[in-house]
Amino acid sequence: MFLALLFGLSVLRISFALQNNSFFEDIEPSLFLIGIYFDTITLALLGLPVFLFINPLTTYLNDKGRAIVLLLTKSYLVLLSLLVLVLNTWDIAYYSYTQKRSGFSYFIHVLTGTESGSLAGEFLAEFWWLPLLFLLLFIPVCLLIIGLKLPHSLKKKQTIWLRFFVMLLVVILLARGGFQLRPIGIIDATALSSLEQAPIVLNTTFTVIKTTDDGSFDLLSYHNEKELAELLPKASQGVVHHPLPAKTNVVVIILESFGSNYAGPNAPASFTPFLDSLLQQSLFFEHAISNGRTSMDAVPAILASMPSWLPESYILSPFCSNQLNSLPELLKEQGYATSFFHGAKEGSMNFKSFTKAIGVTSYVGLETYPQQSHFDGNWGVWDHQMLPFFGRELGRAKQPFFSALFTLSSHHPYKVPAQFEKRLKAGPEPLCRSITYTDLSLRQFFKRFHNEDWFKNTLFVITADHVGPTCQQQFQTLDWRYRIPIAFYHPSIKLPKPVKNVVFQQIDIMPTVLDLLGIKKSAFQLGSSCYDPKQRQKMVYDNGNLISFVRNGSHLVPVAWTPYVKRKYTKAQRQMSRQMSALYQFYMNSLIENHCARQTIK
Repeated sequence: MFLALLFGLSVLRISFALQNNSFFEDIEPSLFLIGIYFDTITLALLGLPVFLFINPLTTYLNDKGRAIVLLLTKSYLVLLSLLVLVLNTWDIAYYSYTQKRSGFSYFIHVLTGTESGSLAGEFLAEFWWLPLLFLLLFIPVCLLIIGLKLPHSLKKKQTIWLRFFVMLLVVILLARGGFQLRPIGIIDATALSSLEQAPIVLNTTFTVIKTTDDGSFDLLSYHNEKELAELLPKASQGVVHHPLPAKTNVVVIILESFGSNYAGPNAPASFTPFLDSLLQQSLFFEHAISNGRTSMDAVPAILASMPSWLPESYILSPFCSNQLNSLPELLKEQGYATSFFHGAKEGSMNFKSFTKAIGVTSYVGLETYPQQSHFDGNWGVWDHQMLPFFGRELGRAKQPFFSALFTLSSHHPYKVPAQFEKRLKAGPEPLCRSITYTDLSLRQFFKRFHNEDWFKNTLFVITADHVGPTCQQQFQTLDWRYRIPIAFYHPSIKLPKPVKNVVFQQIDIMPTVLDLLGIKKSAFQLGSSCYDPKQRQKMVYDNGNLISFVRNGSHLVPVAWTPYVKRKYTKAQRQMSRQMSALYQFYMNSLIENHCARQTIK
């Protein structure tokens, strides 16, 4: 029966590809083989409840009891087959409207929405052949289910239980998709294919299962279109500042847990002397924030200007398969080679899948690092080994290039190599020594490569992923929880000054880089270039609230807004809250409608 369903899913995938072939530039045969892998995972997930019915205890039942168990099993399998075939038949037609596989929230909307009934007639008239295709697949599967019988009892009870547990373990392994750290998710389809081809690889049942925990999302309507236009500052679409030569390389260095409490020129007690000196020669933002609290929040924000203003990281959200116009993709269109380096295992935090989805061609992780002896025993390659390797690889790369490096040694358990211990500054927390070690590794990187030609033609973007964990009471305020150093450094050219007193955030990095390179910005934009005269809100999601930071002298003052919660605001804060709600409405509706890239907006 499961083989018949697997065959049915393959037929529906072929029909899906043929019906929607205009949305895919290239449909390779290998995509259908990868699709069978995802279909197997889906059927294994749905098949797990069968083990509740068919287990060794049924051998102790009388004939009537076994008949009831058989009826329950068949009923469940019929419902399972109905669900699998209906969802995937439906999306053959509906994909043309959304350009992505439907998720759980969409089907809740179909069941509860008022427009579904009125559209059903037109939908069936246009796609009249889909019900016929569904019946051709569903009826044979039902006949197979009707003919099922419970397995005969084996004489040896030990053999029954052994077979049961072996089968259960195999199905659990298939349901996870293998032995990797995390169960296979939606975003992994992009790693095995591409962002554009992922809908062919996926099946709709899989995407629904993987988004059931994410709740139902409805379009927001806090403001009408006129109010949105007034409340959302328009980004300058023309070239505002372009002091850098065409084809300038771009290197983004993301420093693990380098919060402004312990790192950067403005830290009360800095443990990063080299970084401090470098940032003082850079376009450095004294008031900068991360758009999230985790590394998974940081990578979409930094590389694609996509914050995680959701209960979960964007990478783990039901919107992770939306198309984005990211920095790697936009630079690739300008002839740039693109790469991403992270010394951890390649499945770590779904970075490989996500970066490939946004236009990164080459991903280097622990498995592809040439010397496995440099493994730190916990996370991956030591920073003092990874940074020189990164520099050597950039020296071999064809220019112009875009590349990002994510350091990892300043992460719990904060181990440092024995040969560096005496050279490191201790602090009130173990994190302090590890960021001093990474700072020393960064110093060696810049010292070693600063005379190379590629280095002199490179714009360096230096940022932290988020603030590291701290037990120090003075750093428990909202602003310290998000304050990080962010800077732009070019070894040969002095960068122009930004808008006065600007508060900078990770999602502002992409539009600022595009301004500096003289490249037209993306049609979809949540952040602001530091050169835009009007800035969008500097916003984070924190425990169900949206918080925006404004500058007040040397401090960042948070202003909170939560949907349908009344607060006492000053006149200025009330206007800020309206701008926050407008930006959040634009963000959520763009995610829901998959309008996060010029292709899907068009």
